[in-house]
Amino acid sequence: MRARSAFFLAPIAPAILPGYNLHLHRPETVAISGFIFVCLVFYVLEIAVGIPTFYFLARQRWQYFWAYTVVGFLRVFISIFVLCLIRWNETYAIGPVLYACAYVGIFGGCTGLIFWLLARPDKALRKHEPLVA
Repeated sequence: MRARSAFFLAPIAPAILPGYNLHLHRPETVAISGFIFVCLVFYVLEIAVGIPTFYFLARQRWQYFWAYTVVGFLRVFISIFVLCLIRWNETYAIGPVLYACAYVGIFGGCTGLIFWLLARPDKALRKHEPLVA
């Protein structure tokens, strides 16, 4: 039950800053629309990568905060980098692209850390509770 609620709550806080940043650079959009867009992207990434990784980490008994943070960072970093490769233009330089991917990846890492803080799978292991009901 804790993992389900953590799934829904984890992307909210990290999506506030990119949503506001999107509104600053594109003032024609409403601030809430950027927040909703970033939240939806994080939810899709959680479904596609986060849930299978959660089950994998639970089976391996790797319930450390750094594992969830690193996986959260990498899932967003790799996804954005692949998107940049697909839409590559000859005017792109690799440095700014990697910087932008790392910047967005930090929000993915924050999502993974918040998920770990809410779900606390390490405590479930100590109590011998099932991680997912």
